Amino acid sequence: MTLTTLNRAGLLPTYLQAGADVHGSHGLFYWLRARGRGHLVRRGAAAMVLAWRYDVERLIAIRPVGPLDEAMRLLDAAARSAAARTGPPLVVRYCSPALAEHLHAEGWTQMSSPWHADAPADDEMHPEVIVTAPAVEMPGGRKYKPLREAVFMHAPHHQYTARPAPLGIGETTLIHAEAARASDYDPHERGFNDAVTASLDSHGHDGLTYHYLTRHDRLAAFAITADITGIAHGYYLAARSEPRLATYFLWLIYLQQRRAGASALNLGGSETSSLFAFKTRIFPDHILQHTYLLQSPE
Repeated sequence: MTLTTLNRAGLLPTYLQAGADVHGSHGLFYWLRARGRGHLVRRGAAAMVLAWRYDVERLIAIRPVGPLDEAMRLLDAAARSAAARTGPPLVVRYCSPALAEHLHAEGWTQMSSPWHADAPADDEMHPEVIVTAPAVEMPGGRKYKPLREAVFMHAPHHQYTARPAPLGIGETTLIHAEAARASDYDPHERGFNDAVTASLDSHGHDGLTYHYLTRHDRLAAFAITADITGIAHGYYLAARSEPRLATYFLWLIYLQQRRAGASALNLGGSETSSLFAFKTRIFPDHILQHTYLLQSPE
């Protein structure tokens, strides 16, 4: 069926992939990755979202979930259908090591052509960073010095708020015009941002938390997270171009999610080495979780 439901927590029969909590444990993840134009496919206890990527002209299966054998059967059926209809092999994203191992055994391989020159495997270029830092106001030790400096720099001037629904205080303007990279987005990134702003107008925000950082009543940073499985996941963050502002904001988000009951915060994979280094430098206490991007047999 067409992916028309934006923010439902229970969009899929499960959010675990062969028992693993791969990044994306909420319906909003699928909506954003499909740019609001995907199709939800279910078969028994397995499910995934299919979407067409216009920039690479490939059909993409986004983060299949369910028991391993059922997820494998669903992907096999989708791959055969894609070969018959579109020609190029099906690409499947966000595969856990267990699922990737079984797909490799069935002849699935790395994508034959790069996603784009700077990030040939997109989010799968670098592993997911799952933050496990101590949930204390000011972590000690030399490795947390940059984070403490960010807190000292911004805490006196900013107010942090977390809410279960959007506040409507300038999120769209920040995302499209005032965020640090707003002038540098390519068409595909702009599509992602359009999907974010569309989700803000949804009537359902199950399981989501909206994070705000304001200064003198002006929105300085905005983010969205979700916790359905006991591990929180970060789905979006936009911040103004101020030194160490994103670092400070991420730390507040992490503390709020931990205090709300999450055991960790999954920041997802990274398409560039600089983004991966940023995540691991801010949060030196973390776990790395690899995911894989594969294509079906030719």
